[in-house]
Amino acid sequence: MLAALRITLVAAALTLTGCEGLNQGQGTSVLDAHVVRVIETGDRNPTPTGMRQPFQRLELQLDGGLYRGEVVTVEWGGRRALDPSGFLRAGDQVLVSESRDGGQRTYAIQEIVRLPALAPFAVVLFVALLAVARLKGLAALAGLAASIAVFLLAIVPALQRGGDPLVATLIGAAGVVTVSVFVVHGANRKSVAALLGTLAGLVVISVIASVGLATLHLTGLGTEDQIFLAVGTEGRIDMPRLVLAGVIVGSLGALVDMCVGQASATMELASLEAGLLPAQLYRSALNVGHDHIGSLVNTLALAYFGGALPLVLLLSLGFQPFSVALNSEEIIGSIFTVLSASIGLVLCVPITTAIAVYFARRRVT
Repeated sequence: MLAALRITLVAAALTLTGCEGLNQGQGTSVLDAHVVRVIETGDRNPTPTGMRQPFQRLELQLDGGLYRGEVVTVEWGGRRALDPSGFLRAGDQVLVSESRDGGQRTYAIQEIVRLPALAPFAVVLFVALLAVARLKGLAALAGLAASIAVFLLAIVPALQRGGDPLVATLIGAAGVVTVSVFVVHGANRKSVAALLGTLAGLVVISVIASVGLATLHLTGLGTEDQIFLAVGTEGRIDMPRLVLAGVIVGSLGALVDMCVGQASATMELASLEAGLLPAQLYRSALNVGHDHIGSLVNTLALAYFGGALPLVLLLSLGFQPFSVALNSEEIIGSIFTVLSASIGLVLCVPITTAIAVYFARRRVT
């Protein structure tokens, strides 16, 4: 328990020290502020037709910067076309930008501070893990923290420097898998089998993704975020290979889950039926994997398309021909990601099972 907690604290410290000032960016900076009172709430389009454009006029008190403590008036809404869920109340924390025109200063709300509101959910997760999984739950949190630290401190900086996205992601993914598997499940034969199976699955997904990149004409510029990234980095990042990196990272969690489950099932069967021949053990463990494949592939597909639900709904409205929409890079990229990850999941089952059977038989003999 103490070891898991220590790992969590170290990973969190490394993550925090790897970050610059939270309110500083290359293009702009923001100030902390909070809402003192709501002056007015209205609608710029009160007619029954057309999209509503609710807005608010607010008094904010600056909590940072040279003019800390000053109260300013700002508008919130307008082009962002807020709905009531986005309305602010007295006491809400916001981030504002400052612009100057001669001696006059104006402020604009850039974003609502939402991060602290996640704290209760994190506490519920911690309590649930501790109550249900006990020490395994703490180990899971430690593995999560370590994985995030590796991702933020290894993969992201390598991509920022203009390194090959695929190579950086593969190396980082291998590090994430190694750390998470051994932290959560301990250093044992089951973990080694799961790790080797996961690495084999990553190789399969990388090969499939590389072939798909060449045949599907994916540019990595299918969304506004990708275009902004390419322009903002002045072309330092290879956007098509970044697509491959996204496929690998997106499939990593499901791949680890599949391999750990398969290795665990194989080891458990071997311990219960010590007289099973290797071929019999392999077939029995593979039968368990068959059931797991169906549910996990379905879960993976639903997760990806759940994130793309607004896009799917927009396309269903028919603003452009369905053939154009169906062949768009966003839709094809999402489908290709699910297909690549699913192929990796399916093939990692027999590979992991064979490795686990080998280790299980060595333990018996």
